Amino acid sequence: KTSAISVPIVELPSRIVALEFKPNSENTVEMYLDNGWQLSFRIHNASTKVESSLKFDIQIISMPVSVLNIECKWRRMT
Repeated sequence: KTSAISVPIVELPSRIVALEFKPNSENTVEMYLDNGWQLSFRIHNASTKVESSLKFDIQIISMPVSVLNIECKWRRMT
């Protein structure tokens, strides 16, 4: 039996192109990778007080279009 959907193989990054601080930021670094990937890394504490614990956030800024493909199939009403 064959699957009703097909899942494309996504090309993952294989090398770092650049790593630099985000403009006007002292705690966020942006990583530019090949194959259309870009990530943001931020180190912070979740409080206005000075504390010894830190948090590390990672966000995807951009990724290849093939990672997310929304396909809407409409049925014709007769």
